Amino acid sequence: MPLANSRNAIGAVGQILQAQLAARTSTANVTIGRVEAAAATDGPKLNLFLYQIDVEGHLRNTPLDAGQKPPVWLVLRYLMTAFDLERDSDSANAHSLLGEGVLALEEMNYQRPTAVQLTDNPEPLKISLDNGNVELLSRVMQGTDERYRLSAAFQIRPIMIAPEAPPDYAPLVHSVGPPQAEGVTVMPSMGPVLEALSPTAFDAGDTVTLLGSGLDSATQFVCLDDTPFPVTAAPNGTVQAMIPADTTLSPGSYAVSAARERPSGRIFASNALTVALRPTLQSAAPVLPLTDEGGGLFSGDLTLTGVRLGGPDDAIFVAFWRDGAVILMLEATGIATQDSLTVTVQPDQALDAGIYTVLLRANGAQALATPQVDWS
Repeated sequence: MPLANSRNAIGAVGQILQAQLAARTSTANVTIGRVEAAAATDGPKLNLFLYQIDVEGHLRNTPLDAGQKPPVWLVLRYLMTAFDLERDSDSANAHSLLGEGVLALEEMNYQRPTAVQLTDNPEPLKISLDNGNVELLSRVMQGTDERYRLSAAFQIRPIMIAPEAPPDYAPLVHSVGPPQAEGVTVMPSMGPVLEALSPTAFDAGDTVTLLGSGLDSATQFVCLDDTPFPVTAAPNGTVQAMIPADTTLSPGSYAVSAARERPSGRIFASNALTVALRPTLQSAAPVLPLTDEGGGLFSGDLTLTGVRLGGPDDAIFVAFWRDGAVILMLEATGIATQDSLTVTVQPDQALDAGIYTVLLRANGAQALATPQVDWS
Protein backbone atom coordinates (compact mmCIF):
# COMPACT_ATOMS: atom_id res chain seq x y z
CA MET A 1 0.00 0.00 0.00
CA PRO A 2 1.48 3.38 -0.97
CA LEU A 3 2.88 5.33 1.96
CA ALA A 4 1.12 8.40 0.53
CA ASN A 5 -2.13 7.04 2.00
CA SER A 6 -0.78 7.90 5.44
CA ARG A 7 -1.53 11.60 4.77
CA ASN A 8 -5.11 10.80 5.82
CA ALA A 9 -4.05 8.95 8.99
CA ILE A 10 -5.41 11.54 11.45
CA GLY A 11 -8.93 11.29 10.05
CA ALA A 12 -8.67 7.49 9.87
CA VAL A 13 -7.83 7.31 13.58
CA GLY A 14 -11.00 9.20 14.43
CA GLN A 15 -13.08 6.88 12.26
CA ILE A 16 -11.55 3.80 13.91
CA LEU A 17 -12.25 5.16 17.40
CA GLN A 18 -15.79 6.04 16.34
CA ALA A 19 -16.48 2.51 15.03
CA GLN A 20 -14.85 0.72 17.96
CA LEU A 21 -16.65 2.76 20.63
CA ALA A 22 -19.98 2.25 18.88
CA ALA A 23 -19.37 -1.52 18.88
CA ARG A 24 -18.17 -1.72 22.51
CA THR A 25 -20.68 0.55 24.29
CA SER A 26 -24.45 0.71 24.67
CA THR A 27 -24.79 3.62 22.23
CA ALA A 28 -24.30 3.43 18.50
CA ASN A 29 -24.20 7.23 18.32
CA VAL A 30 -20.55 8.33 18.46
CA THR A 31 -19.77 11.75 17.00
CA ILE A 32 -16.54 13.60 16.23
CA GLY A 33 -16.32 17.35 16.72
CA ARG A 34 -16.41 20.17 19.24
CA VAL A 35 -18.26 19.50 22.48
CA GLU A 36 -20.69 22.40 22.12
CA ALA A 37 -21.69 21.14 18.65
CA ALA A 38 -22.41 17.68 20.05
CA ALA A 39 -24.53 19.22 22.83
CA ALA A 40 -26.86 20.68 20.21
CA THR A 41 -28.08 17.28 18.95
CA ASP A 42 -30.08 14.51 20.62
CA GLY A 43 -28.43 11.78 22.69
CA PRO A 44 -27.55 9.44 24.21
CA LYS A 45 -24.13 9.55 22.61
CA LEU A 46 -20.38 9.83 23.02
CA ASN A 47 -18.45 12.68 21.44
CA LEU A 48 -14.75 12.66 20.54
CA PHE A 49 -12.96 16.00 20.32
CA LEU A 50 -9.38 16.10 19.00
CA TYR A 51 -8.04 19.04 20.97
CA GLN A 52 -4.25 18.73 20.57
CA ILE A 53 -1.59 17.20 18.29
CA ASP A 54 1.96 16.67 19.58
CA VAL A 55 5.14 15.41 17.93
CA GLU A 56 6.22 11.97 19.20
CA GLY A 57 9.58 12.87 20.73
CA HIS A 58 10.97 9.33 20.90
CA LEU A 59 10.53 8.79 17.15
CA ARG A 60 11.39 12.29 15.90
CA ASN A 61 13.64 12.10 12.80
CA THR A 62 13.41 8.28 12.74
CA PRO A 63 13.12 7.00 9.12
CA LEU A 64 11.41 3.76 8.12
CA ASP A 65 14.59 2.76 6.27
CA ALA A 66 18.04 4.35 6.06
CA GLY A 67 18.06 6.87 3.20
CA GLN A 68 14.35 7.65 3.35
CA LYS A 69 12.95 10.96 4.54
CA PRO A 70 11.73 10.59 8.15
CA PRO A 71 7.95 10.50 8.53
CA VAL A 72 6.13 12.86 10.87
CA TRP A 73 5.36 10.93 14.06
CA LEU A 74 2.38 12.31 16.00
CA VAL A 75 0.51 11.92 19.27
CA LEU A 76 -3.24 12.67 19.06
CA ARG A 77 -4.99 13.85 22.22
CA TYR A 78 -8.78 13.52 22.54
CA LEU A 79 -11.55 14.41 24.96
CA MET A 80 -14.45 11.95 25.23
CA THR A 81 -17.72 13.43 26.52
CA ALA A 82 -20.95 11.52 27.18
CA PHE A 83 -24.50 12.91 26.78
CA ASP A 84 -27.77 11.40 27.98
CA LEU A 85 -31.13 11.46 26.21
CA GLU A 86 -31.77 15.07 27.35
CA ARG A 87 -28.36 16.26 26.06
CA ASP A 88 -27.05 16.52 29.63
CA SER A 89 -23.40 15.58 30.20
CA ASP A 90 -23.52 15.70 34.01
CA SER A 91 -26.32 13.25 34.79
CA ALA A 92 -25.96 9.75 36.22
CA ASN A 93 -26.88 8.24 32.85
CA ALA A 94 -24.21 10.33 31.10
CA HIS A 95 -21.64 9.30 33.71
CA SER A 96 -22.53 5.63 33.20
CA LEU A 97 -22.08 5.98 29.45
CA LEU A 98 -18.75 7.76 29.99
CA GLY A 99 -17.62 4.83 32.13
CA GLU A 100 -18.50 2.45 29.30
CA GLY A 101 -16.37 4.53 26.96
CA VAL A 102 -13.39 4.54 29.35
CA LEU A 103 -13.60 0.75 29.70
CA ALA A 104 -13.78 0.37 25.91
CA LEU A 105 -10.64 2.49 25.48
CA GLU A 106 -8.83 0.33 28.05
CA GLU A 107 -9.86 -2.84 26.17
CA MET A 108 -8.61 -1.50 22.83
CA ASN A 109 -5.34 -0.04 24.15
CA TYR A 110 -3.32 -1.80 21.43
CA GLN A 111 -4.69 -1.61 17.91
CA ARG A 112 -3.43 -3.06 14.61
CA PRO A 113 -5.71 -1.11 12.25
CA THR A 114 -6.65 -2.43 8.82
CA ALA A 115 -7.55 0.96 7.31
CA VAL A 116 -5.34 1.66 4.27
CA GLN A 117 -4.25 4.99 5.78
CA LEU A 118 -2.74 3.15 8.78
CA THR A 119 -1.58 -0.25 7.49
CA ASP A 120 1.98 1.03 6.98
CA ASN A 121 2.21 2.24 10.59
CA PRO A 122 5.17 0.13 11.86
CA GLU A 123 3.97 0.24 15.48
CA PRO A 124 0.60 -0.75 16.91
CA LEU A 125 -1.52 2.20 17.97
CA LYS A 126 -1.33 2.61 21.75
CA ILE A 127 -4.22 4.23 23.62
CA SER A 128 -3.68 5.53 27.16
CA LEU A 129 -5.74 7.71 29.46
CA ASP A 130 -4.55 11.20 30.41
CA ASN A 131 -5.41 13.33 33.41
CA GLY A 132 -8.47 15.37 32.49
CA ASN A 133 -8.02 17.98 35.20
CA VAL A 134 -10.00 21.17 35.69
CA GLU A 135 -7.39 23.35 33.98
CA LEU A 136 -7.44 21.21 30.83
CA LEU A 137 -11.22 21.00 30.59
CA SER A 138 -11.69 24.71 31.34
CA ARG A 139 -9.17 25.64 28.67
CA VAL A 140 -10.72 23.39 26.03
CA MET A 141 -14.39 24.02 26.85
CA GLN A 142 -14.53 27.42 25.21
CA GLY A 143 -17.04 28.62 22.67
CA THR A 144 -20.67 29.64 22.48
CA ASP A 145 -21.69 26.86 24.88
CA GLU A 146 -19.21 28.00 27.57
CA ARG A 147 -20.07 25.14 29.91
CA TYR A 148 -17.79 22.90 31.90
CA ARG A 149 -18.54 19.30 30.96
CA LEU A 150 -16.99 16.26 32.62
CA SER A 151 -14.86 14.45 30.04
CA ALA A 152 -12.25 11.70 29.83
CA ALA A 153 -8.92 12.65 28.25
CA PHE A 154 -6.84 10.11 26.35
CA GLN A 155 -4.06 9.94 23.79
CA ILE A 156 -3.21 7.62 20.89
CA ARG A 157 0.31 7.15 19.49
CA PRO A 158 2.34 6.87 17.31
CA ILE A 159 0.60 8.11 14.18
CA MET A 160 2.82 8.11 11.08
CA ILE A 161 2.43 10.55 8.18
CA ALA A 162 5.04 9.71 5.55
CA PRO A 163 6.30 12.23 2.97
CA GLU A 164 6.20 11.49 -0.74
CA ALA A 165 9.80 12.72 -1.24
CA PRO A 166 12.00 10.08 -2.93
CA PRO A 167 14.69 8.46 -0.74
CA ASP A 168 18.42 9.16 -1.03
CA TYR A 169 19.32 5.71 -2.36
CA ALA A 170 22.23 5.14 -4.74
CA PRO A 171 24.01 2.08 -6.18
CA LEU A 172 26.54 0.50 -3.83
CA VAL A 173 30.30 0.87 -4.36
CA HIS A 174 31.72 -2.49 -5.49
CA SER A 175 35.35 -1.88 -4.50
CA VAL A 176 37.48 0.68 -2.68
CA GLY A 177 40.84 -0.64 -3.89
CA PRO A 178 43.32 -3.27 -2.66
CA PRO A 179 43.49 -4.08 1.06
CA GLN A 180 46.08 -2.36 3.22
CA ALA A 181 48.79 -4.15 5.20
CA GLU A 182 47.68 -5.97 8.33
CA GLY A 183 48.18 -4.28 11.67
CA VAL A 184 49.89 -5.52 14.79
CA THR A 185 48.84 -8.96 16.04
CA VAL A 186 47.11 -8.79 19.44
CA MET A 187 47.98 -11.44 22.04
CA PRO A 188 45.05 -13.59 23.26
CA SER A 189 43.22 -12.66 26.42
CA MET A 190 40.95 -14.56 28.79
CA GLY A 191 38.10 -14.45 26.29
CA PRO A 192 37.43 -13.57 22.64
CA VAL A 193 36.95 -9.88 21.94
CA LEU A 194 35.90 -8.79 18.46
CA GLU A 195 37.44 -5.60 17.11
CA ALA A 196 36.54 -5.67 13.42
CA LEU A 197 35.00 -7.82 10.72
CA SER A 198 35.25 -8.09 6.96
CA PRO A 199 33.14 -7.57 4.99
CA THR A 200 30.57 -5.56 6.92
CA ALA A 201 27.94 -6.45 4.30
CA PHE A 202 27.89 -9.70 2.33
CA ASP A 203 25.78 -12.07 0.26
CA ALA A 204 25.00 -15.62 1.33
CA GLY A 205 27.77 -17.87 0.02
CA ASP A 206 30.46 -15.37 1.08
CA THR A 207 33.04 -15.90 3.81
CA VAL A 208 32.96 -13.62 6.86
CA THR A 209 36.22 -12.89 8.70
CA LEU A 210 36.24 -11.75 12.34
CA LEU A 211 39.32 -10.05 13.80
CA GLY A 212 40.17 -9.48 17.45
CA SER A 213 41.82 -10.97 20.51
CA GLY A 214 41.25 -14.44 21.93
CA LEU A 215 40.31 -15.84 18.51
CA ASP A 216 41.99 -19.17 17.70
CA SER A 217 41.32 -22.77 16.68
CA ALA A 218 39.24 -23.29 19.84
CA THR A 219 36.58 -20.99 18.39
CA GLN A 220 33.89 -23.26 16.94
CA PHE A 221 31.13 -21.03 15.63
CA VAL A 222 30.37 -17.70 14.07
CA CYS A 223 26.83 -16.74 15.07
CA LEU A 224 24.44 -14.39 13.28
CA ASP A 225 22.04 -13.55 16.11
CA ASP A 226 21.18 -17.06 17.39
CA THR A 227 22.09 -18.97 14.19
CA PRO A 228 25.53 -20.67 14.39
CA PHE A 229 27.79 -21.39 11.41
CA PRO A 230 30.91 -23.58 11.76
CA VAL A 231 34.34 -21.94 11.63
CA THR A 232 36.20 -22.88 8.42
CA ALA A 233 39.58 -21.33 9.25
CA ALA A 234 41.19 -19.78 12.32
CA PRO A 235 44.57 -18.14 11.67
CA ASN A 236 46.03 -16.29 14.65
CA GLY A 237 43.73 -13.47 15.74
CA THR A 238 41.01 -14.23 13.18
CA VAL A 239 38.23 -16.70 12.50
CA GLN A 240 36.39 -17.29 9.26
CA ALA A 241 33.03 -18.83 8.47
CA MET A 242 31.18 -19.32 5.21
CA ILE A 243 27.50 -18.38 5.27
CA PRO A 244 25.92 -20.98 2.95
CA ALA A 245 24.00 -19.85 -0.09
CA ASP A 246 20.96 -21.87 0.99
CA THR A 247 20.57 -20.19 4.37
CA THR A 248 16.99 -19.43 5.32
CA LEU A 249 17.89 -16.14 7.01
CA SER A 250 16.18 -13.03 5.73
CA PRO A 251 18.28 -10.11 4.51
CA GLY A 252 19.04 -7.40 7.03
CA SER A 253 21.33 -6.53 9.92
CA TYR A 254 22.50 -9.17 12.40
CA ALA A 255 24.60 -9.25 15.55
CA VAL A 256 27.67 -11.38 14.70
CA SER A 257 29.76 -13.02 17.41
CA ALA A 258 32.40 -15.75 17.82
CA ALA A 259 31.49 -18.63 20.13
CA ARG A 260 32.76 -21.90 21.53
CA GLU A 261 31.09 -24.64 23.55
CA ARG A 262 32.67 -25.26 26.94
CA PRO A 263 32.92 -28.79 28.46
CA SER A 264 29.92 -27.95 30.64
CA GLY A 265 27.85 -27.43 27.51
CA ARG A 266 27.59 -23.70 28.06
CA ILE A 267 28.19 -21.46 25.04
CA PHE A 268 31.00 -18.94 25.59
CA ALA A 269 30.55 -16.03 23.16
CA SER A 270 32.40 -12.84 22.35
CA ASN A 271 31.01 -9.35 22.16
CA ALA A 272 28.86 -8.66 19.10
CA LEU A 273 29.42 -6.52 16.03
CA THR A 274 26.88 -5.67 13.36
CA VAL A 275 26.92 -7.22 9.91
CA ALA A 276 24.44 -6.93 7.04
CA LEU A 277 23.24 -9.89 4.97
CA ARG A 278 22.37 -8.43 1.57
CA PRO A 279 19.60 -9.63 -0.71
CA THR A 280 21.04 -11.21 -3.87
CA LEU A 281 19.31 -9.63 -6.86
CA GLN A 282 19.90 -11.59 -10.07
CA SER A 283 17.56 -10.01 -12.61
CA ALA A 284 14.81 -7.45 -13.09
CA ALA A 285 12.46 -7.19 -16.04
CA PRO A 286 9.17 -5.44 -16.83
CA VAL A 287 6.15 -7.61 -17.55
CA LEU A 288 5.42 -6.78 -21.19
CA PRO A 289 3.50 -5.18 -22.65
CA LEU A 290 3.49 -2.12 -20.41
CA THR A 291 0.41 0.11 -20.41
CA ASP A 292 0.80 3.32 -22.41
CA GLU A 293 -0.74 6.09 -20.31
CA GLY A 294 -0.09 8.73 -22.98
CA GLY A 295 2.48 11.49 -23.12
CA GLY A 296 5.36 9.01 -23.15
CA LEU A 297 4.37 7.60 -19.73
CA PHE A 298 4.04 3.88 -18.98
CA SER A 299 2.64 1.86 -16.08
CA GLY A 300 2.84 -1.86 -15.39
CA ASP A 301 4.55 -4.59 -13.39
CA LEU A 302 8.24 -5.20 -12.68
CA THR A 303 9.45 -8.68 -11.70
CA LEU A 304 12.66 -9.23 -9.72
CA THR A 305 14.32 -12.62 -9.23
CA GLY A 306 17.15 -13.67 -6.96
CA VAL A 307 17.95 -15.23 -3.60
CA ARG A 308 16.79 -14.02 -0.16
CA LEU A 309 14.95 -11.05 -1.60
CA GLY A 310 12.79 -10.91 1.52
CA GLY A 311 9.80 -12.76 2.91
CA PRO A 312 6.21 -11.81 3.77
CA ASP A 313 7.20 -10.19 7.09
CA ASP A 314 10.16 -8.19 5.75
CA ALA A 315 10.34 -4.48 4.85
CA ILE A 316 11.15 -4.42 1.13
CA PHE A 317 11.57 -1.37 -1.12
CA VAL A 318 12.21 -1.26 -4.87
CA ALA A 319 13.42 1.98 -6.43
CA PHE A 320 13.69 3.20 -10.03
CA TRP A 321 16.93 5.23 -10.18
CA ARG A 322 18.08 7.48 -13.03
CA ASP A 323 20.23 10.58 -13.50
CA GLY A 324 21.60 10.41 -9.96
CA ALA A 325 18.25 10.31 -8.13
CA VAL A 326 15.40 7.98 -7.23
CA ILE A 327 12.50 8.64 -9.60
CA LEU A 328 10.02 6.29 -7.91
CA MET A 329 10.08 4.06 -4.83
CA LEU A 330 7.62 1.20 -4.34
CA GLU A 331 6.90 -1.14 -1.45
CA ALA A 332 7.02 -4.86 -2.19
CA THR A 333 5.62 -7.89 -0.40
CA GLY A 334 7.93 -10.90 -0.28
CA ILE A 335 7.02 -14.58 -0.57
CA ALA A 336 8.12 -17.49 1.63
CA THR A 337 10.71 -18.76 -0.87
CA GLN A 338 12.27 -15.26 -1.10
CA ASP A 339 13.21 -15.86 -4.75
CA SER A 340 10.99 -13.36 -6.58
CA LEU A 341 9.18 -10.05 -6.15
CA THR A 342 6.62 -8.20 -8.25
CA VAL A 343 5.88 -4.49 -7.87
CA THR A 344 3.29 -2.48 -9.75
CA VAL A 345 3.71 1.03 -11.14
CA GLN A 346 0.15 2.38 -10.93
CA PRO A 347 -1.28 4.67 -13.64
CA ASP A 348 -0.94 7.72 -11.37
CA GLN A 349 2.75 6.79 -10.86
CA ALA A 350 3.50 6.19 -14.55
CA LEU A 351 7.16 6.61 -15.54
CA ASP A 352 8.73 8.24 -18.57
CA ALA A 353 9.97 5.76 -21.14
CA GLY A 354 13.68 5.02 -20.84
CA ILE A 355 16.38 3.02 -19.11
CA TYR A 356 16.22 2.80 -15.30
CA THR A 357 18.54 1.25 -12.74
CA VAL A 358 16.69 -0.93 -10.23
CA LEU A 359 17.71 -0.71 -6.55
CA LEU A 360 16.49 -3.24 -3.98
CA ARG A 361 16.55 -2.82 -0.19
CA ALA A 362 15.26 -5.39 2.29
CA ASN A 363 15.25 -4.75 6.04
CA GLY A 364 17.76 -1.93 5.54
CA ALA A 365 20.24 -4.04 3.51
CA GLN A 366 20.76 -3.07 -0.14
CA ALA A 367 21.45 -5.54 -2.95
CA LEU A 368 24.84 -5.12 -4.59
CA ALA A 369 23.53 -5.85 -8.09
CA THR A 370 21.75 -2.99 -9.87
CA PRO A 371 20.21 -4.35 -13.08
CA GLN A 372 18.91 -1.96 -15.71
CA VAL A 373 15.48 -2.22 -17.29
CA ASP A 374 14.03 -0.72 -20.45
CA TRP A 375 10.74 0.84 -19.34
CA SER A 376 8.91 1.36 -22.62
